[in-house]
This record gives sequence, C-alpha cells and structure tokens, in this order.
Amino acid sequence: MRKTFVLLLLSAFLFSLIAPSLAANPADNKAQIAKLQSEVSKLEATLATTKSKVQKARLQSTIAGHKKVIAELQRAAARQSSTQTMTVQRPAPVQAAPVEAAPAQPKIFALKGGLAGGAGLIAADFMMPVGPMYLGGEAGYAVGNNFGIIDAGIKGVFDFGGPFVGLEVSYGGYSKKVQDVPGLSGIIDSGVGVGLLAGTAMGPLAVTVGYDTKLGARADAGYRILL
Repeated sequence: MRKTFVLLLLSAFLFSLIAPSLAANPADNKAQIAKLQSEVSKLEATLATTKSKVQKARLQSTIAGHKKVIAELQRAAARQSSTQTMTVQRPAPVQAAPVEAAPAQPKIFALKGGLAGGAGLIAADFMMPVGPMYLGGEAGYAVGNNFGIIDAGIKGVFDFGGPFVGLEVSYGGYSKKVQDVPGLSGIIDSGVGVGLLAGTAMGPLAVTVGYDTKLGARADAGYRILL
C-alpha cells in the first residue's frame, strides 16, 4: 500500500514537471502523447496477464499516471489550437467614399413677354443663386392704350425644381395717370409697389402669374438661358 502511494506521488510529481514544459511545444506534445499511449498499451497488456495483486496495483497506478499526463497534454494542445483559431487579423480601416460636391446652381437670364399694369410687357430677368433662393432683378417696358410703363424691380424666388414662388419690389413708371388697371381700383400713378408671384418652368420655358400693388394683376411667359 505504501509503495502504491509512493508511485502515485511520483506520477503526480512527474506530471507537474512534464506537462507545463510540453504544453508550450505542440510538436513535443504530440510525440509525448504517442509515446505515453504506446506505454499505456504495453502496461495494459502486461496487466492482463499479471496475477499478483501487488504488481497489478503498481501497473494500474502507473497507467493512471500516464493517462493523466496524456489528458493534460491533450487539453494543452486543444487550448493552443483554440487560441490560434481565435487570433483575428485586424481589418484595414474602411475609407469613406469621397463625397462629391453638389453642382453649382446656374445663373438665369430670361426674355419674356406678357401683361402688367394693363399693358403689353416686354422685359428681361437676371437671377443668380444666393443660398437656397434666386435673387435678381427685372427691367422692361409695357405699352398700353396711349400710355407706357417703365417696369423695374428686384425679386427673390424659391425654386422647387420646376414650380417656383417669389416676392418682388417693383417700380411702375407710368407715362401718365391711368385707371381701370386689372386688379387695381382708382387712378394709378407712378410709384413703388410690392408683389407676389408664382409659376413653373418647363425646360427653358417659364410661365409666371402674380399680383403687384403698383402693376396690378400680371402674367408673362419667357425663355430662360442658363449661364
């Protein structure tokens, strides 16, 4: 019994010395495992033919010690394989695609004809983008029944990709006092007015309607040139 206890202690001591050193070497681990398994096979064959109880106890103790070492070596190999599998190469940083700058809005020059102040109007617009809107001016001349109108003004227009709305401050220079101007009552003389306008653009063509406190109801259609 004492000899069996000594063998167990010896096996445990050998296990504590061999296992850590072999765990760091995968190739040595495999060789040691194969060697110990071969030794276990031989000892088990000897155990099968041994009749002495004392000898059997020694063989069983040695076999148990070898199997413990084999199990520890196999666990160490498995841990090392798992560590290598979990090692992930850090991916290269993803570079954001360059953002293309939005194309600049074009300036607009337009020639148009229509009605304003109760007269036939010929005018030109020049508009340029300023932030979210177009800002510009209008100049033209309207011919009525025995009178004329100088049309000049500034306007701001919000374009919604076709439809547009805007606000204008205009000067209506009537050649004489007139009355019966569509949208206005009484006698109308030269002066400054404010107005609202709305319209839509279809390709190079644009149609506008509006109302001005000096020119009354107005409407025009024109041809736009993008600059």
